[in-house]
Amino acid sequence: MLDGDDEREVLWGAMAAIVATGPFTAEAAYAVHHGLARRCPPRRAAASAVGLPGSAAAREPATDPTGEAPAEAAAAEKAAADRLDRRIDALDGRSRHLHEPGGPWERAIALRYRDHCLGYLVVRSMTTPSVEETALTDLLAQQTGIALVRLTGRRGESDHAGPESVPGTGGDVLVTGGSAPTAGLGAVISALASQLAVHDALSRAAVSGRGEAGVLQVLCDHTGFAALTEDRFGNPRAWAGPGWCQPPRKPPGGPGAGPESRRRDALMDRARRRPGAVRDRNRLVAPIEMAGDLLGAVALVDPDRRAGQADTSTLEQAALVLAPQLSHERRLAELEPHLRRDLVDRLISGEATDDVFAQAASLGHDLRRRHRVAVLEWAGTAERAALGDAVARAAGRLRWEVLGGSRGETTVVLIAREDRRDPGRELHRAVSDELGTATGAIGVGGHCDVFTDLPHSYNEAVRALTVRRRSRDPYGSTGFEELGLCRMMGTGDGEREADRFVHEWLGRLLHYDARHHTELVTTLSHYLESGGSYDATSEALLIHRSTVRYRLQRIREITGHDLGNVETRLNLHVATRIRNVLDTPLPR
Repeated sequence: MLDGDDEREVLWGAMAAIVATGPFTAEAAYAVHHGLARRCPPRRAAASAVGLPGSAAAREPATDPTGEAPAEAAAAEKAAADRLDRRIDALDGRSRHLHEPGGPWERAIALRYRDHCLGYLVVRSMTTPSVEETALTDLLAQQTGIALVRLTGRRGESDHAGPESVPGTGGDVLVTGGSAPTAGLGAVISALASQLAVHDALSRAAVSGRGEAGVLQVLCDHTGFAALTEDRFGNPRAWAGPGWCQPPRKPPGGPGAGPESRRRDALMDRARRRPGAVRDRNRLVAPIEMAGDLLGAVALVDPDRRAGQADTSTLEQAALVLAPQLSHERRLAELEPHLRRDLVDRLISGEATDDVFAQAASLGHDLRRRHRVAVLEWAGTAERAALGDAVARAAGRLRWEVLGGSRGETTVVLIAREDRRDPGRELHRAVSDELGTATGAIGVGGHCDVFTDLPHSYNEAVRALTVRRRSRDPYGSTGFEELGLCRMMGTGDGEREADRFVHEWLGRLLHYDARHHTELVTTLSHYLESGGSYDATSEALLIHRSTVRYRLQRIREITGHDLGNVETRLNLHVATRIRNVLDTPLPR
């Protein structure tokens, strides 16, 4: 490639190198002059090397008895070439994927030098190339841009003649107005070998399991500068090298947060428009992006501005290697909540099969332990996701193993606990601390020894939550075991039937109390709870015994019920119990 006499030779030399690195086949090569992309067909030897149409084998097309197939194939090939030419003309000087859903993998690789795009190489693959193969094509494209610049004498910053150093060579090799001096070839080869060694070290670090820390350590070792990564908002993620000091985080909306955020956004926009690292005060910063999506940044700490082109090139290679890692991490972060919700929904709906054990294990949850289902609703929580996040943080503080999801407007949590105590009160306190408000309700179902019992526990939790929300104290936690007679209410039709039962036996008293501000229902409840004791009722209500007798007489008159009848007393007792648990609305 470096020995090429013209652009075509350099382009197809680079194409042959890329085809040799992975599962690629050559599609086309373009040279860019004055912003216009011009297709450069290969010479015969180059076409044969990369297996393009036009090679010796391809120049002898199969003949068809009718003579129509070759003509149709030629027309289709010309139409495809014209369509590719138009797509290349529409590119913005950056590498772009060209494949369509269901079609073979295809990519236009931009050959750039600083702010200029010098050409494109278009390659295809029947399989999706690996991260390492794609990164190596980008590195080869970078070196091809250098070779084109050396050949043509094109300037990276301006168009006037004059010497300029080539990136990645430490300033030892110059580009002049004519062809490059032969004396600099050894330095270029040495620089390329150094860059390949750096890329190899970065790739090995990326697959070593050490994550960002491993890549940053390689970056620090090869440049001598401290290195760090930041998320897309500028928050530090990882650091390698001396002098680490956790910067103070500014409160959201605090003084200076807006201008600083805008300054960093402008910096990242500039870095993404102009490929490569940019200077940001005492640092060199390279954006980490994948498919046009900004994932974060990697930086070298260089307050004395000692970093050279080789250090900048290493930083840019680190950004390429980190991009798949951060992209994979983001996809997992986006996908995991969906997987958890789907798994929880299958478990509580009774649709789960034995494969849920493996699915739960992949999410870090042991489904073979004893579980209870809890359902939560919180007033003042704008988004259900916020409540789910608060529950996850609260469970982490309590050191509970939970699996969270949702159903309708409620948040559903599967709590793995061998302890038979009701976890609702602890969970309510912890979530209240996380959200800063206790205006929430939790219903907790019974224990499940096997996952097939989870739908039953979920129904119990929903019933307990319904009772809690309709009680006179709607905030807090209620376990199914606490419901007593209300267990039989159920929800939906069962709940409405409970209301009708209360209205049938207590409706007149409820209306009388509402109109006259009396407490006949309360008096009746205490009287029945005490087993019909005048003394216990008067003591509980702090009223005279004769007042109890008077109120009971009024109850008989208003309702027409005989309190001496055993069946009547039982029905009234059940109705007052339900009334005490549920805030039953008055009948119309």
